[in-house]
Amino acid sequence: MRHPQQALVLVLRTMGCLDLAALIAVAMPGDWLEIAHRWAGLDTFPAEPIAGYLARSASAMYALHGALLVFISKDVERYAPLIRFLGYAAVIHGSVMLAIDIAMQMPIYWQIAEGPCFAGLGGIVLWLQAKVRPAR
Repeated sequence: MRHPQQALVLVLRTMGCLDLAALIAVAMPGDWLEIAHRWAGLDTFPAEPIAGYLARSASAMYALHGALLVFISKDVERYAPLIRFLGYAAVIHGSVMLAIDIAMQMPIYWQIAEGPCFAGLGGIVLWLQAKVRPAR
C-alpha cells in the first residue's frame, strides 16, 4: 500500500470511527441527552418526543455513515467511485450544515466545528483519492 493510499485509509477509518461514536447518543438515557445539551451551551433540551427522536435518529444516521466509511476503507481501489462521490457529498453537506448552523444561530464554536470540518475532510478525501493510483 502506497503512502497516499495509506493516508486515505487512515482518514476514512478515523472519520468512520468518530461517526460511529454517535451510537452512544442512540442508546443513552434521556437524562444524558439533557446533560449533553446543557454542556453544549444549548440550554434545556426540549421535552417533546420529536426532539429525542430527531437527536437519536440523526445519531443513528451518523453511525451508519461511519460504518460505511470503515467498510469502504477496506478496499479503497474497489470503492474509488463511491469514495469520490462521498468526498464531493461531504463538501456540499458541510456547506449546507454551515448554512443551517448560522440560520439556527448555533454557538460560534459549533458553526466552526461542524460544517467547515465536514467539508474540509471531504476535500482531504478528494485530494488523497486523486493521488491514489490504481494497482496494475
